[in-house]
Amino acid sequence: NYIKNINDELLKKNIKNVEIHNRPEYALYLLDNNPNIKINLIFHNDPNKLRNSNLNKYKLRFLNNCNKVIFVSRWLKKKFFENLNIKHKNNVDIIYNFINPIRKFPKKRKLIVFSGKLNKSKGYDIFSNAIIKVLNEFKDWSAVVYGDEPRQRIQIKHKRLKINKWVKHKSLLKVYEKSSISIVNPTWEEPFGRTALESASRGCAVITSLSGGLSETFKNNLVLKNNNTNNLYLSIKKLILNNSLLKKVQKKNFNNIIHTP
Repeated sequence: NYIKNINDELLKKNIKNVEIHNRPEYALYLLDNNPNIKINLIFHNDPNKLRNSNLNKYKLRFLNNCNKVIFVSRWLKKKFFENLNIKHKNNVDIIYNFINPIRKFPKKRKLIVFSGKLNKSKGYDIFSNAIIKVLNEFKDWSAVVYGDEPRQRIQIKHKRLKINKWVKHKSLLKVYEKSSISIVNPTWEEPFGRTALESASRGCAVITSLSGGLSETFKNNLVLKNNNTNNLYLSIKKLILNNSLLKKVQKKNFNNIIHTP
C-alpha cells in the first residue's frame, strides 16, 4: 500500500523523476506501474542481501530500465556485479557520502570515542573488552560511547567511560573534534562507514577493521588485521604511548579528506 500510494501521487502530480534509496522492491513496482518515470536507484547496503535485488534477473532489469543505478562505495558496486557477466554499464555511478571540512585543527583531549549500533556486528563487544583494559592502564584517559541497540545488550562499566544515547549529527561531530582516537571496527562487511569518514575529518586517529567499503572512507594506516580484543587494545596503547605518532596520524587525517562536497 505504501508504494502504491506513492505511485498514485506521482501520477497525479505528473512527477517524472524519482530517487529510491535501498528499496529495490519499490523500484520494481514503479517500473511495472509507471513506465514513463525515470528512476535513480541508490544502494547503501549489499544488493545481494536486499529483497528483490538478490537475483540476476532483478539486477539486469534495473540496469536496463533505471535512469541510474548508484552505489555509495566501490565495494557495493562490486557486490552488485559479482554474479553477472558484465562489470559496468554507462548508467552506473558511485557517489560517496561526503563531509564538510572544518578550517582549524581542533583542540584534543585524552578521549576515545565509539559511535554506532552497540552490537557485535559493529565490533562493540571487542571494543568493550579492550577499552576496559586501556582505561585501567592509563588513568588520565577517558572514553565515550554514542548509540544504542535494544536487541543486543552488551554491558560495560567504568568510572571514566560514559555511554550516551544517539545525539544530533552536529553534536556528534563536536564530540569527534575533541576526541583523540576513534574506534570503527565492525565485524560485518561495512558498505561504506560514515563514522570513519567523519571522525577522521575532525582529526581523530581512527582505528578500523578490514571490512567491506570501510577502506574507501579515508587514507588509513591503523587497520586491525585481526579484529579482536588484544589487537585493538595494543593499537590503542601504541597511540597513547607514542604521542608524536598520535599527532602525526591525527593531522594526516585532518588534512587529507577525500570525500568533500
